[in-house]
This record gives sequence, C-alpha cells and structure tokens, in this order.
Amino acid sequence: MNTLSPPDEVRGMTVFKIDKFTKPVTVPVIVINKNYVESANKVLKNYIIKLNNFKSIRSGSNDSECVFYLDPAKFSSCEDLNLSFVSAENLKYVQIEVGYNNWNHDEILKAVLPEKSMLSSYSAIGSIIHVNLKPELLDYKDIIGRVLNDKLKGCKIKENKCLFDLDFSEVYWNPRLCTEHERILQKLKSGDVLYDVFAGIGPFSVPAAKLGCIVIANDLNPNSCKWLEINKTKNRIKDELLTIINKDGSKFIQEDLRAHYILWSKKITSENNVHVTMNLPAIAVDFVKYFNNLFEWEEISDHSLPILHVYTFVKTDKSYEEGLKSIIEEYFSNIKNDDIQEIIRVRNVAPNKEMVRITFQMKKDILCKSEKLKIVEE
Repeated sequence: MNTLSPPDEVRGMTVFKIDKFTKPVTVPVIVINKNYVESANKVLKNYIIKLNNFKSIRSGSNDSECVFYLDPAKFSSCEDLNLSFVSAENLKYVQIEVGYNNWNHDEILKAVLPEKSMLSSYSAIGSIIHVNLKPELLDYKDIIGRVLNDKLKGCKIKENKCLFDLDFSEVYWNPRLCTEHERILQKLKSGDVLYDVFAGIGPFSVPAAKLGCIVIANDLNPNSCKWLEINKTKNRIKDELLTIINKDGSKFIQEDLRAHYILWSKKITSENNVHVTMNLPAIAVDFVKYFNNLFEWEEISDHSLPILHVYTFVKTDKSYEEGLKSIIEEYFSNIKNDDIQEIIRVRNVAPNKEMVRITFQMKKDILCKSEKLKIVEE
C-alpha cells in the first residue's frame, strides 16, 4: 500500500472522526543548491509528493538551498535520478504528517468504504450533491455526505456556455444529459426555430436562444417556467428570441406551436430549419400523435417542415433491437424509415432500460389533412 494513502484504520468508519486520518510518514528529501533548481525540476517532478495542500518544493534552511520532498513509493536512490549535482550527501529522510486535508473525496471514500461496495457516481447540481446509494452503503451515508460536502467546493451549473439557477426541490435537472443537449445544439443555427415541448429550466431553450434561434418553450410545471424565466434573464436572452408558456404538452402543440408555425412557415427560408424537442422520455412518445392532421394543407409551406427529436425509454430485457422495434411499431408506424434521420442511445438508466432519442423528419401528408379530403369538402 502507498504510504501516502489514508491509513488502514479508517476502513469501515461510520462516524466521522477527522483525527483518525492523521498519520506520520517518513519521506526522502533532496536538498540542492538553488542554482540547479531548473535542471533538477525536470527530473524530480516525476518523484515529488503529490498531495492536496502539500508544498513539495520549499526553501531550505538558508537562502541558497531548495528542498524537494519525494514520494517514497517512487524514489529508491539518488543514482536513479542521473543528476550530476545530486549524490547521497544531498539526501536525507524526514518525518511529515499527512491527514484528511491532503486527499480528495475519491481517495477518502475508497479508504473508508467497503472495498466491494464503492460509490459509483454522484451528481453536482448547483450547491447540491445528489447521490444514489446502494443498500449496503446506507450505514455510510453521513460519512459520504460529509466528505463530498467538504471536498467539492463551488459547484455551479454551467452548460453550453450558459449559466443555470434552480431549486432542486422544485424542478428536475440531470447533468448527465449535457452531451445530449450539446448534440441537439450542434444541429441548430441562428434563424432556426425551436419548439421545446417539455422545456424544464431550459437546457435546450436557453442556449438555442443565445445562439440566435427563435424559441417557444413550454412546461407544465409552473416552477420550471419560473426558473426558465430566471435563466432567460441570467443569460441576457431577448424576449423576441425566447417565449415561455406554461401548459400541458398536448395543448401547447395544438394551440401555441400550431399558431406560431402557421405564421413562421411563410417567413422561414429554405436555409433555416424547424426543430421540435420532446425530452420527457417516460411519456413523450404519447404526444407525437398530436402532430397528425395538425394543419390544413394550405396553412403551411412545403419547405422547412419540423424535425422532431423524441426521447423515450427502450426496454432491453430481451434485446435493444427488439425493444426499439416495439417502440417504433407502436408509436411511429406512419413514419417511413427514410424519414428517420438518427437514433441515438443516450444513456443506460437502469438494468434492461435505455434512454433513446429518435430524430425524424415530419412530412406534410402527416402534418396536414389530405388534399383529397379538402377537395371533397369543397
């Protein structure tokens, strides 16, 4: 075991005692003339002690000396250093004291928790650290909380060059979706239109508006709308770029999205695209049906038809392929294979369950009542 690691005695600790982490360690020290510091550092940087809050290179007992504190696990003899100005005369051993403040949270928890039950992950959300604990780690919850609180300082939510505020007790935020948010933003450009059906606090809407997109953002939770408004202001988003609506997703699609798209479909050029994000994977697929026959044929233009990004959960108890096929057959039967642009496996959320994004191009014969029906009615 590395002598600079936390002491063995802390293994299994359930009541935090900071003094139990303190231990004395004897380490090698190289004392050299300051004239050789630059040359020595090129070699000794691979041997020096690397601990938090520990200064490995210090001034000596007089102004002409510099002292390098070395890791005993890496250093064996002066001969290995191959430095002409360093010999056994420059080497001595001193005792130092290391403790809780010298290790990061990962090193501390690995030393304390049972070896077969390590903490797999955590989420830093603003000033809150969110941890899902396995049953066997519940006895260590106070230790885990104390260590993470001590070691993770200044947590802020910053994503895709935007800052976000929220109250975690009121709204949802998953920092593990940052990469997926970025994937969607890479598909957008200034002048595009984004309808965000389940906007939350704005991980799609705010950076899209900052990019120059026209964004209509909706969420059923009034608290999400409250924090979305705060984040709109925080990131200096203009009103004409981001409109916030508080409705059920079906009503938003049938009323606000419909009305706005009828106006904008006549203005949008072929250079700009219309995107719809539906990130509520538990139920989003149930809302795709509200796009069927949403418009009269003549109400919208033939170009820049909406591209839908729909998130869902795929059950993989048999196989991913079978689970995905089941979702597509049930909810996307009227979408042609050629119109599906992308299927992304976003992340594994549980055993036999994956979060997936299905991106497809909507066609006018699905969005609109058919021309034949229109002619008959006339």
